[in-house]
Amino acid sequence: MKSTVKVLLTITCRYMKHPKLQRSRFDQTLISNSWMLQENKTADIHDDGTVSTSSLWGRTFNSRKSNEEIIRITGNLLNRAAADAGLENIESDFQFEIIMGNAEPFNTVSVMTQDD
Repeated sequence: MKSTVKVLLTITCRYMKHPKLQRSRFDQTLISNSWMLQENKTADIHDDGTVSTSSLWGRTFNSRKSNEEIIRITGNLLNRAAADAGLENIESDFQFEIIMGNAEPFNTVSVMTQDD
């Protein structure tokens, strides 16, 4: 039976000076690489005027890719997305699940970004 790897990725972008522009650019890079936005969490506004945001993303990979390879590939993507968006402080957390057969990996449709 065919299996795929479902990945849930929580990304936190900290201390952004221009959050709408920076998150839009960051998110577009992820979307163009087949990541689906699952949830935008509440933003934190700091005393210095900067903003921190967290979001949950999902994607499936072929089961031939190891978790370590997925983390490496995605880490490179996140670094490119952060550089393009001018983000200096991002954190990521991965959750992995094996999906067997033709089961639908995500119960919800992708959340629309503000620019959609």
